[in-house]
Amino acid sequence: MKEQTTFQLMELGLSKNESRVYLALLGLGPATAIEIARSAKVHRVNVYDVLERLREKGLISSLQKEKKQIFSATNPTQLQTLLEQKQKILQGVLPTLEQEFALTKEQKQVFQFFGPEGVLRAYYMMLEQNSTIYGLGGSGLNRKYLRHRHEQWNEERKRRKIKGKVIYYESSREDKASGWNDKSMQIRYLSNKYKSQAMVDVCGDLVINLLPIEDEIMAIVIENKTLAESYKQFFRIIWEQANKN
Repeated sequence: MKEQTTFQLMELGLSKNESRVYLALLGLGPATAIEIARSAKVHRVNVYDVLERLREKGLISSLQKEKKQIFSATNPTQLQTLLEQKQKILQGVLPTLEQEFALTKEQKQVFQFFGPEGVLRAYYMMLEQNSTIYGLGGSGLNRKYLRHRHEQWNEERKRRKIKGKVIYYESSREDKASGWNDKSMQIRYLSNKYKSQAMVDVCGDLVINLLPIEDEIMAIVIENKTLAESYKQFFRIIWEQANKN
């Protein structure tokens, strides 16, 4: 019977020695470490580590009595409390684990494009998504390298009636205020202290990272729905904090 209970406690998450020591204490009542080691058939060198782990779990208590440390088992209902605590931890970590699982399971495609023509291809991949474009970190990098190609792309975007939300840096505010007349694009601004050369665009299931490499430009395109939705959520958080026109 005792052996069966030991295995049942092990299934609840206790180690073999923890199960033996806890059951020994339930039978002994208040006892010293030597008495517990003898009853539980656990080497006394190891019993102190086991007792400490059980105390951390709230399954035993201890007190000093006549220069001896006396240990007692707590009410077995503490096992249920312990399981409830683990359940709360699981509920907290489960969404992250599920997202990691989805990212692994879900088909992912990664593309790399170099140079103006390559980056332009990445931009046209966005238009093929036929969805709102979310741009973060607009610093003019795309216009600098794409030049007239970007203007042509932007005209095609407007022709397809694809809207966008873009977060630029404050250093771009004057330029946008003087020459920007595109009602299909909403703009907000971030402080220049966050300024970076890199840019991120999210559209549909695509995440496009645009960054300069020495004197060239490149785009890394990741096609993954779960990842794109996560980036959109990050964008919404920053959008709420960014300054309006």
